[in-house]
Amino acid sequence: MFRILVILLSIILLYSCGIDVPELEVKLRPPMGLVASFTENDTVKIQFWGFNDEDYFSGYVVFVSGYYNDIADISKPLSDKPKIPDNQTGVLPTFSIQPTSEPKLYTFELPLTTRNEKNEIVFIRNLEYYIAVASYSSSKKIFSPLSNITNVVLTN
Repeated sequence: MFRILVILLSIILLYSCGIDVPELEVKLRPPMGLVASFTENDTVKIQFWGFNDEDYFSGYVVFVSGYYNDIADISKPLSDKPKIPDNQTGVLPTFSIQPTSEPKLYTFELPLTTRNEKNEIVFIRNLEYYIAVASYSSSKKIFSPLSNITNVVLTN
């Protein structure tokens, strides 16, 4: 009986030697319930619920385009979609946020002078824009899935 147990344990040890240790899944939760509006202060106000408690979470990235498909096209990775970097640093995320232990309502305003990754002004009056938001990790260089896509018209 002891001999069978030793053989069985040896087989298990030899079998498991070639197996890699699985890496923990790395993902972020998407923002929910995004709404956008044009304010009297000439800013685009965005509001959404967010919750990411992962230590590698860095903040939220805002995607803006005058064309719905620029954001909605599922064949295009998020890294290739029109994003807005942080106004001060010029890097992602658009808004740096610390991880939180519970869902929170976030409200941000983007001035009409906001620039995209190509350093072009994003907003022009009297046009319609499509906006979405994703959670982002600077250290892992990953995005969450996109929030809902909403639109806003910049009126006079």
